Amino acid sequence: METIVAKQKSGSTAAAKKRSRWSRLPSELKTQELPLDLVRGLQHLLKLVQKVGPDHAAGIFLLDEETRTIQGQVTDLFDRDLSEGEGALQGALRNTAAFVIAHLPARPPTAECPQCARAQITVPFRASPHVRGALILRSRKPQAYTPEDGRALSEFATQASVAIESALLHQKVLREANTEVERDLVMAHEIMARLIPHKAPAIPGFEIASLNVPAKIVGGDLLDYIELPDDHYGFLVADASGNGIPSALLMTGFRALFRGLIQNDFNIRSVFRKANQQLVESTAPHQFVSAFYAALDASTCRLIYVNGGHVPPVLYRPSQPVRHLDVGGPVLGVLSQASYHEDSVVLRPKDILVCCSDGLSEAENAAGEVFDAGRILQVVERHRHRSAEAIRDALQEAAHRFAGDLRDDLTILVLKFP
Repeated sequence: METIVAKQKSGSTAAAKKRSRWSRLPSELKTQELPLDLVRGLQHLLKLVQKVGPDHAAGIFLLDEETRTIQGQVTDLFDRDLSEGEGALQGALRNTAAFVIAHLPARPPTAECPQCARAQITVPFRASPHVRGALILRSRKPQAYTPEDGRALSEFATQASVAIESALLHQKVLREANTEVERDLVMAHEIMARLIPHKAPAIPGFEIASLNVPAKIVGGDLLDYIELPDDHYGFLVADASGNGIPSALLMTGFRALFRGLIQNDFNIRSVFRKANQQLVESTAPHQFVSAFYAALDASTCRLIYVNGGHVPPVLYRPSQPVRHLDVGGPVLGVLSQASYHEDSVVLRPKDILVCCSDGLSEAENAAGEVFDAGRILQVVERHRHRSAEAIRDALQEAAHRFAGDLRDDLTILVLKFP
């Protein structure tokens, strides 16, 4: 059996000239809302794989390292014999490579397997701190998989692991919590999912792309677009302290508060001051919100913003020093007399603005290094000629390559002036 193993660092190599058919999977997954039920969720993921590659057999397997149990789902065409050689399931689930391509030897046909697999690709991933996973595809054609296929499937598996972790948590809640608590948790998830816009607004002359991925079933990050009169577009990126249900509840209230204020007062400084005062009066001392809000005048290309203690968005301009949009004031909900200041910038062709939560800018690898503004700019520089959507995807992929599984809520917004 000949095997090609790609270590994690291989994700940074140049992509093959021929685009992989599996490159469609990450974008397909972003448009889906996966069931919280684990079995249905795995089956849904396999349907996406079959949609792209109906001639390939596929399986997703999970190994719980605490209970030493394996569970999974497979497509109808999948050959379940993974017990021998380098195709062994236990080995696949424990592999640390980004992907493994195996060229399987021909085997005599049997009643169960009249035409057995000749090629296999295994993509391991971490579904939770105690659960490993592996996406395995098999083909009856020899030499069916390439390193570019491996990179595309690795990106898909990384995205899928977030949904699988939520399903695992949901499964644990069903097992350990009472019915009322479980019902409340599912309802909180549904409420937060409705608050986050599913698509960005169409802004004449601009490209905009965004994503919001909670670390748990519900999260404390907020991404919102606000319609304003006279060709103005508002967008808000915020992060509540902590994570999970308490953060989600705080952020739900903040969103309603901010929207009510901004639609009645176009002075952004005033909105931040009022929102801060109300949070101080209505939240616990340890609760606060960092927020960045900007209003774009599409006719003049002027962006007016206030930053309330949030990760400073970076404005990339080719051959120009980077600009950090950090003018504003402190986080909201701590200092009752805090004041806030506005700043503005006129966007130029080729400008790229990246707003994010600390789930991106503070993603940490095993060496304790963080995915800071410098690394964010390196990704933007490499992909500056691509679309806003492609830059967003590249940032998410680079952060996952750098830090592995991201343990904080992740929000990214990319605004590009082509």
